[in-house]
Formats: sequence, C-alpha cells, structure tokens
Amino acid sequence: MSQSRTAKPSRPTIPRSTGTQENRDGSFRGKIKPRDQTLLSRLAGEVAIRTFAPEQIERWQREIHEQTLRLSRSINQPNFSRVGRDDLVRMLHMYDDRFFAGKILPVAQAEGLSFSLSSRMTRVAGKLVTNYPQGNHAAPRQFELVLSSTLLFQTFEETGRPVEVTGRLCHDRLEAMQRVAEHEFVHLIEMLIWNDGNCSETRFQSIAQRYFGHTDYRHDLITQRERALIKFDIRIGDEVRFRHDRRMLIGRVNRITRRATILVEDPKGERFSDGQRYLRFYVPLEKLSKA
Repeated sequence: MSQSRTAKPSRPTIPRSTGTQENRDGSFRGKIKPRDQTLLSRLAGEVAIRTFAPEQIERWQREIHEQTLRLSRSINQPNFSRVGRDDLVRMLHMYDDRFFAGKILPVAQAEGLSFSLSSRMTRVAGKLVTNYPQGNHAAPRQFELVLSSTLLFQTFEETGRPVEVTGRLCHDRLEAMQRVAEHEFVHLIEMLIWNDGNCSETRFQSIAQRYFGHTDYRHDLITQRERALIKFDIRIGDEVRFRHDRRMLIGRVNRITRRATILVEDPKGERFSDGQRYLRFYVPLEKLSKA
C-alpha cells in the first residue's frame, strides 16, 4: 500500500503514574507497561479518526519501497530472490514511524511481539497470531506477525498476469510484500487495541483504507494450485505417475500445498470415504507427470 500530513492538535501528556510520556514528535518515552489501558485508549482514539490523503500514503509507501532496496542485505531488486526476517522487521518499523509516529510497535512489544517468514504457508499470504500465555484474555498477550515467503516467491515468477493485493495493483514482489505487511499490521492494531478483529468487518477496512489506501482485504498472489496448473498442468483429481523406491506408481492428486498429496490404491492403505484403501505420498510437483 502530495498533500502534507495535517498538523496534530496539542495533546495532554499521559499521566505520570504510567511512567510513560510523549516526546515532542508524539512518540513514547519511558517504560511502557504491558497492556496499559491509558495508552491503548489513546491509541484507539487516534487510530479511529486519523486520515491521510492518497498522495501522502503513496509517497510514504514509495519511500519504504526505496529504503528497503537501499538498506536490505538480502533484497537487491524489486523481484527479489532472497528475503530475511530483518527485512520484515525493518519494513514494519518504517510503517510505524511514518503512519503512527512510532507508537504501535513499542506498545505491542511491551506485551510480546515477534516477526517471521514462513515457507509452510501456501494459502494465506500473512497472518497475525495472538497468544494468551496466562490463559486469560485480559492479561498481557504475545503477538506473532508472519508473512508467507512461499507465496511471495512464486508470484512474479513464471506468469506475467497482473497481481492485486488488498485491491492494489502490484508491479513487483516487493510491492506485494508491502501490501501484505500493511494488512497484517492492521490486524496487529486491532488485536492490540481492541483484542478483537476481522478483516471483513467495517473497522478493519476503515483503518486499512484510511492509512494504506486498501480497497479490499483479499490477495491475488499465485497459490500452489495455480502454480501447479500453470507450470505443470496438474489439477486436484488428476491421475499422475511418479517414481518411488525405484518403482513407478500411479495415483490421484488429492491436495496441493508445498507438495502434492497423491493417493495410490493399496490394500494395506487407509480406508477413505469412497470405500477404497489408499497410501499417501507427498511428491514435489516437478516429480509428477500425467498418467
């Protein structure tokens, strides 16, 4: 995911009993207590009403794109072939600094916040996981923000079709990563402040639109199913052959994730709903051929 940012009205400092005050630029100083309701209430008020002009949003997004290319040790081009966790961390800090005056991540980190890239996520482009270590929804939480490296890497690979993420046309892999990161940042904001959230609901979509110019909450990154069809002409239900332990086996494609799940009829196998017994094999797509 130009008009200058609107001037912020003066605000009273946070009561000293919290141990936290605001710097002149609006960011926090002092130790932040986990799940400080005073801070969360203040953030809720700001997030609920602030709006940026489209030109400002696009300018900051371009700056983050350019600075990521300049600062990263892994990302050396817009359609990068390597990406590290530090790239995601740096990117989200840049978003926090520009759009939220550096207020969101420190408050989340006071409870517990981690970032990661996953090669195992083959359907969703990103996710925000909220854990409750004490088993109490009113106690401090732990947040984990995860992006799918698999979906990013196989988009802008073989196919030249347009790719939309959050309703925004993406021209390269780095732009797609930005849109997914923005989407998950909104999930973090909702869970941090309201301990609840859903990207199909009005509040989420309002925040995503006002801050990042999103017009949709879905992504159009190339999934494993689409990649299997485009590159290998393989669909779920197809009969395929593959080599296993020096034998050529024939089975049907039952599922496609990082690898294809192939069911091969065998009397020693697991009984399925069709009454037949099958053995499961997990085979890389490039090892399959149409039977």
